[in-house]
Amino acid sequence: MERSFAVKATWLYLALLALALLSLSRLYYIQSAAGEEFQQRLTKMWKRTAYQQARRGRILARDGQTVLADNVRLARVIVERHLVAQPEEVAAKLSPYAGLSPEALHQRLTDPASPRSIELMHDVPVETAEQITQLRLPGVFIRYYYQRFYPYAANFAAQTIGYACDKSGLQIGLEAQFSETLAGLDSRSSYFTDRQGHVLPQTLLGREPEHGADIVTSLDPPVQQICEDVLDRTCTRYHAKWGLIAVMDPQTGEILAAASRPTFDPNDYARRGSKGNEANPLVHFAYEPGSVMKPLVAAVALDRGWLSREEKFSCTATMRVGKYTITEAEHDRNPAGYGDIPVSNIIVHSSNVGMGQVGLKLRQAKLSDIFSTLGLYERCGIELPAEAKGLRPHSHAPQGERWPDSVIATCAFGQGIAVTPLQLMRAYAAIANGGRLVRPTILRQEANAPPASAGAPEPQLQLMEGETVVGGDEPGPATVQELSTGELQVMSRATADYMCSLLQRVVREGTGKNAQLDNFNVAGKTGTGQVAGKSGYIAGKYTATFIGFYPASQPRFLILVVIAEPRGAYYASTVAAPAFKEVGERIAIVKEVPPERRHETG
Repeated sequence: MERSFAVKATWLYLALLALALLSLSRLYYIQSAAGEEFQQRLTKMWKRTAYQQARRGRILARDGQTVLADNVRLARVIVERHLVAQPEEVAAKLSPYAGLSPEALHQRLTDPASPRSIELMHDVPVETAEQITQLRLPGVFIRYYYQRFYPYAANFAAQTIGYACDKSGLQIGLEAQFSETLAGLDSRSSYFTDRQGHVLPQTLLGREPEHGADIVTSLDPPVQQICEDVLDRTCTRYHAKWGLIAVMDPQTGEILAAASRPTFDPNDYARRGSKGNEANPLVHFAYEPGSVMKPLVAAVALDRGWLSREEKFSCTATMRVGKYTITEAEHDRNPAGYGDIPVSNIIVHSSNVGMGQVGLKLRQAKLSDIFSTLGLYERCGIELPAEAKGLRPHSHAPQGERWPDSVIATCAFGQGIAVTPLQLMRAYAAIANGGRLVRPTILRQEANAPPASAGAPEPQLQLMEGETVVGGDEPGPATVQELSTGELQVMSRATADYMCSLLQRVVREGTGKNAQLDNFNVAGKTGTGQVAGKSGYIAGKYTATFIGFYPASQPRFLILVVIAEPRGAYYASTVAAPAFKEVGERIAIVKEVPPERRHETG
């Protein structure tokens, strides 16, 4: 009996020992050989990674208070199906928020073909998300994020401010130019949950997001809204293909307003992506401006001594140049009469024939020098992406090839050369501010300087005394000087003041009468340019331009109006000048500009 018990005990002992060895070997296997596999299973089952979006910086108006681009906090509702123990309860409680019936939602939650993680709702208001959180449903998570919001929608410089679309990653305008500054740095956190989906605080690892910085623009809200209103009515009245009204401080180059049509709602684009109309006419469109080029050519030519104020040109009703005939645009006949006409009357009464003769006297090298001096061959360097450069005269031919006489004559009055509206404003600002070629900017000058990535002007040719900008035809001594501010003095103050007086006469006596302001002297010029097509100018299509500044004695506002392909009327004196007048009068009221003594007509 005792022997039998001892045998049984021995076998039991051996069995227990074998079981212990098997357990130890299994434990060893789990902890060593298969440890990584089991750890991965555990991590996959209970570990979560959460991303917290950094708040994008705001885009502000020049007052530093008016918000042009902001963020709205929204939420996504995420359901982790494998953590949902009671799908009937979850479906019943979430169905009112999801806009689905309990049955349809239950089917979605239990369908084996559904993904493990379901984004049930998005763009959920914070208040609604908090209500869902209070339901405490296992497997249901709330993820907060920021979506870009533009308070003024389509009615405030949409192409300039731009938009940022998180879904497509597409960005334009200031949103694209200053993306790194505005974006900030998102955070990434990891943690483990229990079976109910609750976060285990002791497992939370990560950091807080670094929010983006704000930028302060030079845009002035009252001025911008005036431009938007006037442009909208003008483009509607004349059924324009596109239009632009922009305002610059000619002393600093700050852009105070940039309204364009057609426009778009950046809120819609930020959510759904591009639908067109994003091009910004201020910097993206190059067009032939017409007679607004005349004062610019004359100003530099007079300053260089290539023309004299007393010099006269023999003008007729038309002028034949090669196989082309030049005619007058705004009038059937030159109101100054025909015969020997001084340069001043050629400008004041906008004579194409007279200016064509000026171009033929100056010739190619001097005209090219003038356009280069005024920055018409280069980008302005404004803090906006994809700025265009315009087109040189005879641009389809190899650079340096001799221009035909027809090109030489017509580019002197703004046909055959294409510029961007911003280039045109920059050149006219030099007349308004005493001869300085400013660098246009969309940032308020008192604000923090932009980062290097914001863009910089292209290097400009610096001239030593006695050097010239363009060789050939002996254009004469250059007067371009670099100032301590880095700007270029492209004409003397005396020349700028003289051209300002001629531009005032344009408004009092010439084609700009419809731009006169009651309490201010306005210096400005009309331009009615033909629209170029692939095989020449398109019959019946014109671009009406008026550009001017006031108060003429101390210019504060340089205003450009461009109405492309208007219908019914097309002369700038009829289409663009009245828009300038309304914008100028309303700006003077809201900015409380002190009136100045007006010159008498005559």
